[in-house]
Amino acid sequence: MIERLFRPSEGPPSAFEEALRAAIEDLPRRRVWIIDGPLHGRRVGAEDDDPQRAGFRDLLETGAAHLAAAKAAVREESRQAAVKARALAAFARCRPAELLDRPAEEVGAAAAASRAARPSVLTEVSEWAVDEVAASLGLSSLTAGALLADALTLVEALPATLAALESGTVSWPQARMLADVLAPLKDEARREVEAGLLARAAGKTVAQLKASAVRAVLKADAKAAVARAARAVRERTVALYPGEDGMATLSATFPAPVATACYSALEAYAEACKSPDDERTKAQRMVDCLADLILDPGVNGPVQVQLSMVATPSTLTGGDEPGEVDGQPVPAGMVRELAYAFDLLPRPHTCDMTPGDMPPPAAADETIAPEAAAPAELNPAAYDQTAADQAAAGLGALLRVPLTAGTALAEPPTIAIVDELSGQLLALSNSAEIRRAATCRRPDCRSGRTPCTHPPRGGGLGPPPDTPGYSPSDRLATFVRARDRRCRFPGCRARAVRCDVDHNIPWPHGATSEDNLCCLCRHHHRLRHQAPGWTMRRLPDGGLEWTLPGGEAITTYP
Repeated sequence: MIERLFRPSEGPPSAFEEALRAAIEDLPRRRVWIIDGPLHGRRVGAEDDDPQRAGFRDLLETGAAHLAAAKAAVREESRQAAVKARALAAFARCRPAELLDRPAEEVGAAAAASRAARPSVLTEVSEWAVDEVAASLGLSSLTAGALLADALTLVEALPATLAALESGTVSWPQARMLADVLAPLKDEARREVEAGLLARAAGKTVAQLKASAVRAVLKADAKAAVARAARAVRERTVALYPGEDGMATLSATFPAPVATACYSALEAYAEACKSPDDERTKAQRMVDCLADLILDPGVNGPVQVQLSMVATPSTLTGGDEPGEVDGQPVPAGMVRELAYAFDLLPRPHTCDMTPGDMPPPAAADETIAPEAAAPAELNPAAYDQTAADQAAAGLGALLRVPLTAGTALAEPPTIAIVDELSGQLLALSNSAEIRRAATCRRPDCRSGRTPCTHPPRGGGLGPPPDTPGYSPSDRLATFVRARDRRCRFPGCRARAVRCDVDHNIPWPHGATSEDNLCCLCRHHHRLRHQAPGWTMRRLPDGGLEWTLPGGEAITTYP
């Protein structure tokens, strides 16, 4: 006899309870009691013709069939991943470095640091092969390089793993993990460890299989662990990741002892700067201390940086269109607060008011309607707008952005004015140029307290003039970097500040002008001029058309 106890419930039995009762009835020659539930006190027998029981059984069987289809798709994905790995390895063999790359001792060759940073399995592969994979498959250079290295490792060093991938015994993430973990082992030891892992790989997650693989590598060759640790130290890095709501993550990868020491030091700084009236959390104080330590020139010497902001005219005058700060999207309110903090724009009069004095919003040429003048609690629209104004007014204080004096900022950020529809850069400006071009120059309008409704008397804003010689003027180079923002190679996200300014039509046949210049990172600048089979040309609409050695054409825009 099977007894099931259900928690007390009120009301009629649910569809699930009815289906469960029908399924329980299907148990042959067993007595089933359901108590303390909707079926309290009822003895449930078995009736072969119960339609609910048949429906529940059909539901289970149909769901199992869908899951089986998904499992078959996963096996097919693994098979196709093996096909992809073999194809990429064959492609790499068609791009030998000795035929396509410049020798290390020749001018224009890849820097020694760049060569050393490449995976060892790609040593004999042309440096341009990764770019060809990235552009053709729509991947970043980092992802394409890792994919090509994994494919070569699986085909050349781990054929058993590739066969298991093709049969569906392991997945693509598992195969890539094995390629990474087993790579330091010598051939004989690698084959032995690989065979042992594959024999127990079925049904394991990537994390489970990796734990087994790491233990097996440590047991097979302790020197491999040292080699991996040394490689990890060589790959230490700092990265910037865009976040949401105008935030970003600055990530640093250290050896564990150094990272622990740095974290402990930040904790100590955060504790030392704590005061009784400080409402910041410990984490917030640690972030602020980190920024102070990096940006304070008194601590770190005469290191200076420069910020650039990108915004539409409506953003600067109160619109909601978001802007950018050095390529990172930020809310419109943050753009304006930065502009106010650096005196790029005059702060509107309403932002200087206390929250209690702030009136409901009204247009410059309108009187406030009676309903708009009502108390905030009686006027939801006015309340929402007032709350938004108060939040914007306090944003500058939260940002904690000081003026340039005594900081690592070389000068106040320039503002890039862009067209709202096309996104194309119209001009780079500063506070003086904006006031000259955007107002009628009347004292009341120039104060910024009320919007200027008169025709501007300034000459307008536009791109800098051409430079007579080969090298662009500082102003023209800044304009081109602000326009392109990133490297113009397909998929490359290198920031323009790190890029070369390249002539599309070589000088002197082409002018040193904003419509004949573009930003290319040093690697893709070299690719354009050195890589066999690659071509680039500028289109009339400002796009750059890249043609790959195989004939595929890809166009990029700022």
